[in-house]
Amino acid sequence: MNDYRLCRLSTSDGELELAGPPAALRALARLLREPWERVEAQVSGGVVVQERTAGPLTVSLRGEATLHLSGGHRYLDILWDALDGVAEQAESAEDRGVHRHQHIEYLSDDEYRSPESVPLVIVSDWPEAA
Repeated sequence: MNDYRLCRLSTSDGELELAGPPAALRALARLLREPWERVEAQVSGGVVVQERTAGPLTVSLRGEATLHLSGGHRYLDILWDALDGVAEQAESAEDRGVHRHQHIEYLSDDEYRSPESVPLVIVSDWPEAA
């Protein structure tokens, strides 16, 4: 079984959340970094589809359970780095009061993310104690 399958996709009130244990988030980042034009990954609660295109990062929900990502390499890198970064933060955190997370969303005059994007929150579970 691929570790990225332990990631979870959920939607609530128009907000998308991609969550999982640090190892699963890293495995998904590795898969999405592959040089293929299209990547599809089955995760708990849905599917993550990435297409390499020209232009900024666009995050959308297709149907009820497909997280669709598109954009050029340098823009998709925002998402890949966020998956790795949130995993790293969870593994190195001493304070476990709040799950480590990162918002991926368009802000005014943002050249890296499309104004057509919907907000996405990436959340890391706490790693199991050694």
